[in-house]
Amino acid sequence: MTILATLATLLALSGAVTPNANTTATDAKKPPAHQVIAVYFHRTERCPTCKRIGALAEEAVAKGFAKETKARVVEFRFVDFQDKKNAKLAKSYSIDGPTLVLLSVFDGQVECWTALPKVWQLVGKPDEFRAYVRDGVTKSLAQSKADAQKQHKQAQESQP
Repeated sequence: MTILATLATLLALSGAVTPNANTTATDAKKPPAHQVIAVYFHRTERCPTCKRIGALAEEAVAKGFAKETKARVVEFRFVDFQDKKNAKLAKSYSIDGPTLVLLSVFDGQVECWTALPKVWQLVGKPDEFRAYVRDGVTKSLAQSKADAQKQHKQAQESQP
């Protein structure tokens, strides 16, 4: 099993990619062919800044992609990276602090992911923060499966 397949499985097990409560059983079985899932990895105990980042990110996704969210093409999830059930997932992404990550998912499989580190710099500038998150999601939505696979390969090759 590839690391990305493992991550997709771990996200499902952690509840990070479970369908919304409003979806039917049929909807839950077949996700859209291409999804972007924004995952905010947070600590169990969250400081006011971490809570603000989570709230702003969730708002940017919900309001910026309302139609896509309703169709499950774009989703937002919170994952407590300190929870033992999410330990493998956090380790796979090298998560050691609160981090916003965008997953490019094709046919139910995570093909690549992108961290959005500037959320920390922009937390005091809500309009710029929301624009930064929306831009990241928009770029991920425009990405083809081949582009996602190429990005993943390049990321692997650049790791020491």
